[in-house]
Amino acid sequence: MVDTAGTGVGAEGVGVPPEPELNGSDLTIFDLAPEEDSGSDTLGRYRFQAEVAARDCLAMLTQETIDFVVCEWHEDFVVAWADGSVELVSVKHREETRGPWTLAELCKSGGLTHRFDRWCACECAANVRLRLATNAALKPGKGNASILARMCGPEPEVTAGLTVMAEDVARQMLKVRWKQPYPNVPDIPVSTVADIQIPEGFVDKVVRFLAVLEISCKPPHRENITDVNIQRLLVPAVEQLQLAHVDLENTYRAVVDRIERANRDESDRGQLAVYIADPSRVRHSTQMQQRIGRRRITRDIIRQEFVFTSVQLPTFPRGQAPMVAPGGATLRRKLRRGWVPSDEAAFAERLRSAWYTTWSERRSGLAGDETDLLNLSTDVLEMAFDCRRHARAQVAEGSEFGIKMNDLLAERLKVDALPSPPPFQLNQLHLRGLAYQLCDECLFFFSEPFDADEEAS
Repeated sequence: MVDTAGTGVGAEGVGVPPEPELNGSDLTIFDLAPEEDSGSDTLGRYRFQAEVAARDCLAMLTQETIDFVVCEWHEDFVVAWADGSVELVSVKHREETRGPWTLAELCKSGGLTHRFDRWCACECAANVRLRLATNAALKPGKGNASILARMCGPEPEVTAGLTVMAEDVARQMLKVRWKQPYPNVPDIPVSTVADIQIPEGFVDKVVRFLAVLEISCKPPHRENITDVNIQRLLVPAVEQLQLAHVDLENTYRAVVDRIERANRDESDRGQLAVYIADPSRVRHSTQMQQRIGRRRITRDIIRQEFVFTSVQLPTFPRGQAPMVAPGGATLRRKLRRGWVPSDEAAFAERLRSAWYTTWSERRSGLAGDETDLLNLSTDVLEMAFDCRRHARAQVAEGSEFGIKMNDLLAERLKVDALPSPPPFQLNQLHLRGLAYQLCDECLFFFSEPFDADEEAS
């Protein structure tokens, strides 16, 4: 099952990035340094792993249950949920020629023993869950992998025989421990599985482990996962967000590429070793937070990866009656005080309505809308103030500069001139409409500031 739901990534490139402000960074899982993953050794595995992670990342576009995703942290990726819990996800691709997973194979090459060890390393915290995502089937039959999957989770489908199953899993983990040094799995040096004497309390711990584990066979095979993710996740997200002219294939490719870049960030593996070796770890906390930041994928990051076709977006949505923006009296007084011609003032009112209509139609309805609007408004205000400074400098001292300022807004307020991409597709006229709306809200003037309310009275 793909659980649905992320907040900015640290700066990449030359220099030391600033310490990111991480929502959820106080979660226990992110205080624990991950093991080095020597299993990420082929491009095919990387790509399939990134495409499985993309299922959770794309889901963030339309739902808020996921806060963010951190790539290659403890497992293949970690999902940080809005309720404060975290889910360690491991991705296992299995070729069809190898057949379904058996119980023994799940514990060994399927990584259940590794997941158990990492769960123990997280002190079996109540907020930590685990997921094994595989494209392969599970072998049916009593005591095998299919029954195990149905016994997992907080509300298992099958409960009869749970203790016996936990004993079988415990023995398989103890067998895996003979050849692999998992510190949280007891080392029982015997020659056969039948001779294993399970340590006291170990079965109970395995039962608790199964209660926080999900074994999911939902990810498609490698050759199908791209098409499935686009049609089942990206297309519905585009429709719900009411985005136009989205290049689906290039957008999906950009999202997966962004996840892969987070997966492959190895710039500070040496610092990770130092962090692990330092008992206090205080001096290295910033470095660890930066590493998390570089590997973190959020809702905003996914939206920034959208690729649009070159079709010009209409100023007013087609097929709908345009809405008239409320207010406007303050804007008219400000434009009049700035000596902006009446026909241009009327056009400003039309553009303000165009922005109002577009924002009403394109906003997602999620809590992040207000942050998106604040960020875009801040960028537009900065450009408006820059236009005002240049307008003042180009007229005689003491002269009105509103006409020149309005001309500069039309010339410079462009989508591609914004310091960060807008939350959805806009054209230049929409940006000017937002600027006029901000003026109507008394956030800037086309003249020297005056009391617009007092003039109205």
